[in-house]
Amino acid sequence: MMRTILTFIPALLFKAISSVRNLLFDRQVLSSHKFSSPFILVIGNLSVGGTGKSPLVTYIVQHWPWKSEVGVLSRGYGRKTKGFQWVLDVSTAMQVGDEPLAYKKLFPHVPVAVCEKRPKGVQKMVEDFPFLDTVILDDAFQHRRIAGNLNIICTTYNKPFFEDQLMPLGRLRESISGIQRADALFVNRCPRDFNASEFTRKARKYVPDSMPIFYTQVKYGEIVGPHPKKIKWHLLAGIADPAPFSEYVSSQFQVISERIFPDHHSFTEDELSELNVMAKQLAPDEGIITTYKDYMRLMDSFSDCPDLKSNLYYLPIEMSFVNQEKEFWAWLGNKMKR
Repeated sequence: MMRTILTFIPALLFKAISSVRNLLFDRQVLSSHKFSSPFILVIGNLSVGGTGKSPLVTYIVQHWPWKSEVGVLSRGYGRKTKGFQWVLDVSTAMQVGDEPLAYKKLFPHVPVAVCEKRPKGVQKMVEDFPFLDTVILDDAFQHRRIAGNLNIICTTYNKPFFEDQLMPLGRLRESISGIQRADALFVNRCPRDFNASEFTRKARKYVPDSMPIFYTQVKYGEIVGPHPKKIKWHLLAGIADPAPFSEYVSSQFQVISERIFPDHHSFTEDELSELNVMAKQLAPDEGIITTYKDYMRLMDSFSDCPDLKSNLYYLPIEMSFVNQEKEFWAWLGNKMKR
């Protein structure tokens, strides 16, 4: 009871502050920077972490159907630097953040940058790449200093935004009514057998009929690492929602142990040393398996942890549409006038 009261009062205060802030932007008391070019595509959510934004950004860049040039701008959460930074293939997660580095590793020829001030970041990107046609803003729905031409909100099937509460009672960054600023809703991580019509019926209480709702699922790839023929795994994850990753690995392989850390966890020297010792003592049929995003951060330690490097593997993940892929690209092309 006491815990509920202690979280309820801060949640009310958080709601008041976020509501007033959004109202000031809506009434243009606070200004948003609008770009005539490039086209600004915002991928965001109403809750903190773990809603499938990164797989959606990856999917859009990977399947971009037009000849125009597309780039990605992120805040670079978890990095130890400030200001604008180009993400290079030789960058580290400490310099640019794990998600931007993951994008760059996947798409070496795509301009990827980080900047906490998004208008400044976009301006710098177009200065260096004058033919940049579209910039995808990763996790920028609440960053209202820049106005997106199109806003896509992500949620998950098992933890939809409309069944959540404001922080710290729940995971919402702002009121549920914020969905009204979005142009499309992506429902990610849908199970194999799910009732789309039932979910849509519930969502339409908050989502306008004119807003399309797209349903996606997770696809895991083949394990990547030095010697992928392992059969026993020590699972390691530091992401917002590790449950799907853990459940999948456990369903496919023998999991000996699990170590779960907070999202974007910055591994300490002691933790890395412990992991390196564990890696050195592994049996020949054992390995350490992690997520691609975690792998980006752990790469920074490879020079000091050679045994960890030799025994660390990651499981690729990608997003796939349930049945609306062509409809999505037609909708996006129409909104972008392609």
